[in-house]
Amino acid sequence: MVLDRDPVSLWLACLVAAGCGVTSSEPSGASTASALTDLTGQSEMATWTCTGDPCPWGSSLGNPVLAWPADTEPVATRLGYTVSPAAYLPAERANGLIVAIDSGTASLYAGEPQADSHAWIATLSAGDSYQVTGLAPDDVLSVQSDGDFTYHLTFGDPPPSDPATASQTATWTCTGDPCPWGDAMTGEAVVWPDDAGAIDSRLGYTVSPAIYLPAARANGAHIEVDTGSADAYAGRPDDDAQRSLGTISAGQPLDVTGLVDGEVLSVQSDAPFTYRAQLGAPDDPPPPPPSGDVIQAIPALWDCDIPECTGDPWTGAVITWPAWAAYQNNARAADQSRSVFAADGTPLYPYMGAWADGCEVTAVTGPVLIIEWQRGTDEWRETPLASGQSHTIHLVPPEDNAMIETYDDVSSFSVTLNDCTPQPPPE
Repeated sequence: MVLDRDPVSLWLACLVAAGCGVTSSEPSGASTASALTDLTGQSEMATWTCTGDPCPWGSSLGNPVLAWPADTEPVATRLGYTVSPAAYLPAERANGLIVAIDSGTASLYAGEPQADSHAWIATLSAGDSYQVTGLAPDDVLSVQSDGDFTYHLTFGDPPPSDPATASQTATWTCTGDPCPWGDAMTGEAVVWPDDAGAIDSRLGYTVSPAIYLPAARANGAHIEVDTGSADAYAGRPDDDAQRSLGTISAGQPLDVTGLVDGEVLSVQSDAPFTYRAQLGAPDDPPPPPPSGDVIQAIPALWDCDIPECTGDPWTGAVITWPAWAAYQNNARAADQSRSVFAADGTPLYPYMGAWADGCEVTAVTGPVLIIEWQRGTDEWRETPLASGQSHTIHLVPPEDNAMIETYDDVSSFSVTLNDCTPQPPPE
């Protein structure tokens, strides 16, 4: 298990991946990292040792990390732990960095130093690379894994971006059918460039200005929000509801992937915001619709199911299974004991049994999170998938359970499945 994770928030069917943060003095002088070019290396085993408070993850723990060069002034303290080697790179040195994985797999995380959890940025396998942009001044970056990996780094300045643009007020006016939201409504939105081919119709409404970006320009788009926040949605214009791609806020950019032909992207908010948007190349066609049956996740609530549990419901989305082959509850203790329901109160059964071993999951629309764990415990492994990525579940004893879900407050994703045959639990 990658360390420096908040066990509670991770298991809320949200699994917001936590990186490690720092407490450090202000960096001095110009960025040393900008003077570096390429650097190769192998992961090192980092150890988190409790030397203060609050130490939420026990007295000591460890996992492989990218140990940053000394010249980048990495830092090594977080939430009462001292981390050796230093695993956290300040934003001043991280923005513009290209991380490439040569062997193994590793994930990038970023957030403010004392945040309870850090945002998952990307998971890279051998041959993948990612350029870090959009980290806020107080953020830190870590690269962590459950296993060994090798990497190479290219330091440099962040890619140039256009000045921030103010959102505009869009008006939906009923000009046809079915117009489910009344005669007219307004909201703040990203307005795409004139040559992007945005469309202005949805469910009987004409929208002015046009805010729905076709998949051919949406795939590959990089969107940052400087002030305020906004929600990104994708789907076909005539869908009753479009799926959420997540909330974009300062320091949490969105890279858009996985829209299929006929789908559109919109970025909306109830309040004004400012943003920067770089669109995908118009000559890059969207991926074709996936082969095989696409299974759509169901929005879900994790409700307390024992008297000792009094917390608010956890939210997310899951793939559910027949009641005779899967479990509705997680069998955990106290405030972590939850059973899963749809919004209308229908029981859902997302907790697969040991038959999950060998099940191949491919994300059609994401993000998707696959959990491999021992039922009833507070330990697990999680694998995030972006659209087009696949993972085959492999349960490692004493693991006997798995679940296919997504991040907190993400209400939609879809997958295709191979070799996933539900079976009743053993007598």
